[in-house]
Amino acid sequence: MSDYDYLNARVRGMSTNLLTRDFYEQVLSAYTDTILMDALLGSAYSSDVQKARELHGEAPVARTIETAIWANASAAFARLLSAAPPEPRRLLALQLNRWDVANVASLVRARQAGAEPHEALAALLPVGELSAAHLEEIASEQSVEGLAEALTTWRQPFCFELRRALHERGAACGARVLERALYEAYFTWSLAQLRENEPHERMVRASIRRHIDQMNLVAILTSIRGRAGGAGSEAAAGGQPGKASGGPSAAAPGGSSAGQIEPPELFQRGLLDEDTLRELIDCKTLEDAFEVLADTYLGDGVEKGILTYGQSQSLGVMERFLEAVSVEYACRLFRQDMLGMAVPLGFLWRKYSECVNLRLLARGTIFGIPSDAVRLELVLV
Repeated sequence: MSDYDYLNARVRGMSTNLLTRDFYEQVLSAYTDTILMDALLGSAYSSDVQKARELHGEAPVARTIETAIWANASAAFARLLSAAPPEPRRLLALQLNRWDVANVASLVRARQAGAEPHEALAALLPVGELSAAHLEEIASEQSVEGLAEALTTWRQPFCFELRRALHERGAACGARVLERALYEAYFTWSLAQLRENEPHERMVRASIRRHIDQMNLVAILTSIRGRAGGAGSEAAAGGQPGKASGGPSAAAPGGSSAGQIEPPELFQRGLLDEDTLRELIDCKTLEDAFEVLADTYLGDGVEKGILTYGQSQSLGVMERFLEAVSVEYACRLFRQDMLGMAVPLGFLWRKYSECVNLRLLARGTIFGIPSDAVRLELVLV
């Protein structure tokens, strides 16, 4: 029996608890927080919702729902890792670390902004290797230096890399500079752990390289929007809180001059080639950039998202559709290769996408977003 036979049988069993399209249609047909709560009580989230109710008492329904979402996701990923033999577990951890670094970057921003720990924790996606308890301890640190030291109490090589990045840049740097250093450390370290020609490792490598492309595109598209004079439009358009638009998009040293915005500093080793990235950077408008992307592997995301972007003028919405290309790719692997790494990797992405969908539903009830608008941002696979 290979390392993947038992693991994949377990994962296929766990996959039966994933929410279906019918669940989302049921919620959106009569969209209120009460309807969402009732639907979750009739799903695999039932026990988590009940525990969250006991914990929060009379707190807003959306807060109770988010607590249940993250408790369920954390438990699912913990079960996935505990079922995995050493080698599959190592590869899954490399993928999960992408959300760890996003959470640490968010905590760095919160610390530099002087946010309270509970405010910082509310912005996180606790779906990586770092547990909710780990994140709470890190969030309680009163300085970036303290946060960096707290990372290494978990004895993970990845966390030591993040501490090194924070120390090398210095806590006095701006949040975007520190955030970029964290991602650079993650991309460099994680790709160094993977062999080019080993099939299972190649899948994880491709996923990380797609992540690099996503971060680069956020930086480039944000820069184009800034040059076009739309830097303030995202808030008005209702951009998603906590989405990729919060990623690193720091301009090259020197900042702007005479009203011009310098091209962003990009990460290396993504799937998009240098010529395509250069062509994107030279685009005058976001619509021009979308035309360039239409001829790449991200073309499906552009095609599906362009109408919604036109209606909302929210760059965060388009980023969601571009990210969905990677989600759908991983989920297709889940169905096509039932014998190897594709099964647990596909499950991981499907579960992550489910968490984001549920958060969109929960927060949509808070802000009174119409069900049709929320439906457009859901990624259903």
